[in-house]
Amino acid sequence: MSLSDWLAKGWLVKHRPDAGEIRELLGIADRDIADSQAKGISADTRLSIAYDAALQLAMGALAASGYRPRP
Repeated sequence: MSLSDWLAKGWLVKHRPDAGEIRELLGIADRDIADSQAKGISADTRLSIAYDAALQLAMGALAASGYRPRP
């Protein structure tokens, strides 16, 4: 399934990001990846933080492709 298919289904909308938006998303992902390696927190919490990093990276990839999820 392509991004065009997702757009047609209403799951995405067209979006024109600026470089700052993508930089911010990647920065959040970097921070979350670092935080997920912290000692003293449970494996479940570390996994949750790493998952959030993956979501931020996916949002950055969508934005760079000219889309964002429908709110």
